[in-house]
Amino acid sequence: MILRVEAGGVTLVDLDDLHRLSAHVVDGAAIGAWGRAEDGHVVVTTQTLLRLAGERAGDERWRGEFDGMVDNARRHGWVQDDEVRMHVVDVSGDRRG
Repeated sequence: MILRVEAGGVTLVDLDDLHRLSAHVVDGAAIGAWGRAEDGHVVVTTQTLLRLAGERAGDERWRGEFDGMVDNARRHGWVQDDEVRMHVVDVSGDRRG
């Protein structure tokens, strides 16, 4: 799953890929109320990710896989309380809409 941060807002893409979680940042200022930038990472809550997932978050199977991804990230130190710390991929040169 990829959190895409660009001038038009924040979206989730590749929702079915729950084996990775990264933030592709086109416009860092767009993170706004969705989360925060911190030491080369983007930090958001799991509730924010679920809200961005929309209807998929209501799918029982998808939600189970999502929870598994979060648990795995927690074991590796990427989740504290309800906050997920994501590696940033700088795609600031990417100007697709």
